[in-house]
Amino acid sequence: MPFAPRGTALQHSPDGVTYTTIGKVLKIQNTGSKADLADVTNMDSPTAYREFLATLLDGGDVAFDCNFEPGDATQQVLNTDFQNQTSGYYKIVLPNSLGNATFRAFVASQDFDLPIDKQGTKALKLKITGPLTPTW
Repeated sequence: MPFAPRGTALQHSPDGVTYTTIGKVLKIQNTGSKADLADVTNMDSPTAYREFLATLLDGGDVAFDCNFEPGDATQQVLNTDFQNQTSGYYKIVLPNSLGNATFRAFVASQDFDLPIDKQGTKALKLKITGPLTPTW
């Protein structure tokens, strides 16, 4: 069933126990999840097709945009994690009890945009370390 994601929350925790909602999030996107594959094709391969072996999984990134609010404590925590190269625990909570996804990640990038005709925004990318575990 389709749903409107309005009301979805992106949350951060330093310890994986107590989560705080990151303020003013506009958009959340998971990209780059992939499986690494080793080409194991050899002279004894039974056909002319390549053969592959699955090796490692990469959880990808969670990118999100938010309204830039200087002084916002939840945005400052992310900047601190970025500066200290500290990983945090994160949770994406869907509205109407549709489920959530938890993961651990590093703040890989943070950018801001200050246009003259719109609100200031920040764009952050979280690099997932380990799995993204959904309950939806």
